[in-house]
Amino acid sequence: MQYFFIALAAALAILLCVLIVRAVSMKRKPAALQEAFTASFDEDAALDRFCQAVRLKTVWPRQGEIDYTQFDAFLPLLQSMYPAFFAQLEVNRVNTYGILLKWKGKSSEQPIVLMAHYDVVAAEKDSWSCDPFCGEIRDGKVWGRGTLDTKCIITALLEAGELLTKQGFSPEHDVYFSFGNNEETGGDTVPAIVDWLQEHGIKPWFVLDEGGAVVTSPALGVKGDYAMVGVSEKGVCDTVVTMHGLPGHSSTPKDTDAPLRLVRAIERIEQKPDPAVLSETTKYMLTEIARDASFAMRLVFGNLWLFGPLVRKIMASNPETNAMVRSTVALTKLQGSDTVNVIPNEAVAAFSVRVAPWNTTQEMMDKIAAQAGEFADVTSEYRVEPSPVSPIDTDAFTLLKTAIDAVYPGVPAVPYVMNGGTDSKHFTRSCDNVYRCAGFRFSNEERAAMHGNDETLRVQSYLDGVRFYLKLLQSI
Repeated sequence: MQYFFIALAAALAILLCVLIVRAVSMKRKPAALQEAFTASFDEDAALDRFCQAVRLKTVWPRQGEIDYTQFDAFLPLLQSMYPAFFAQLEVNRVNTYGILLKWKGKSSEQPIVLMAHYDVVAAEKDSWSCDPFCGEIRDGKVWGRGTLDTKCIITALLEAGELLTKQGFSPEHDVYFSFGNNEETGGDTVPAIVDWLQEHGIKPWFVLDEGGAVVTSPALGVKGDYAMVGVSEKGVCDTVVTMHGLPGHSSTPKDTDAPLRLVRAIERIEQKPDPAVLSETTKYMLTEIARDASFAMRLVFGNLWLFGPLVRKIMASNPETNAMVRSTVALTKLQGSDTVNVIPNEAVAAFSVRVAPWNTTQEMMDKIAAQAGEFADVTSEYRVEPSPVSPIDTDAFTLLKTAIDAVYPGVPAVPYVMNGGTDSKHFTRSCDNVYRCAGFRFSNEERAAMHGNDETLRVQSYLDGVRFYLKLLQSI
């Protein structure tokens, strides 16, 4: 027995040494001091062009009328603001309002696609501190809907292209700019653009869209700046549960009433969420952001082989990080009787299901159907499978990291799985290297206002973004 305890103590000592060594070794070494990439251009004029783009009310609603005049005006506005660049571009209209521009390079091999969308979500004027489409600069910020999502990308890309064109620059590879008009409604324009490229025999080598950005405190309270790069995004499965029962008068309720059955089904669905999973991408993300954290955090995240179950449980307990480790089911709509004293024969609940890359939409629908029970019909109104995980050990990812490091020295590029969706998911059927990162620094307050009120982007953030895309295009 004595030898057993000696052996156990030795094993624990070795284990402790391993944990400490791994925690110490993973601390990020200070990067060599490096000045940020600089480029001189007329900053006031660039900001004015950005503001002009914001002023167009390019709202493409899910329901209701569309003001097509705003969309008709967008491309001509861009052409008037960036004449030298457009003189070099082949302009294609896809699906009427989709804009596909080609900048011919020295080679047609390994073409690049840089993406954004110019449609924006609606904004209530009374809830803003200014007109939502004022396109004004106040307090060191550009104000207006679309300043973040994502007219900033479009004008910054074209600003960089205009500068390079005037310098006589030509890219090594063909570059395509894909600007969609109905991303916010999951529209059909970018799928049509992908079809157009395939029909013309064009297979992108590298695709970059919105998604992550340079942010502070990305998760779990870790402080520091990180360029978050989406390498995948969750699928979407808008699921409707229709519960059946016998109609009747509210004075004689029964256990078999459709609304009551539906409530019980909702409880079963909510009480049994999908299992939490620490995917390889999430493990890599946690390890990368922990390199700059305290010793205690490095001890945990540097040894996920041991502390993985604990980390998974902690992440699942927080709404923000919970979405990183599982497919989620959010109840969004309920419908029953139109009259308070009538028990309907049907009651309906709608769920927004976000499907993690290790699940499929069919798996999630089957699970919901099993939990809803025999008296329910389960259907899907909209389904998109989760995107494949793009690799990070490629020249394409290195190209992106090079541009990030040049403009934001010492800021690590960290891969993650996006909870939201982008148009880039449609390119995964023709390209393996699909990444999602805007070249700007977004504060927590700016990110919170992206679909909310008082959407703004700091002036300096926009100017840094122009330099990011300038460096990216030069690197191509």
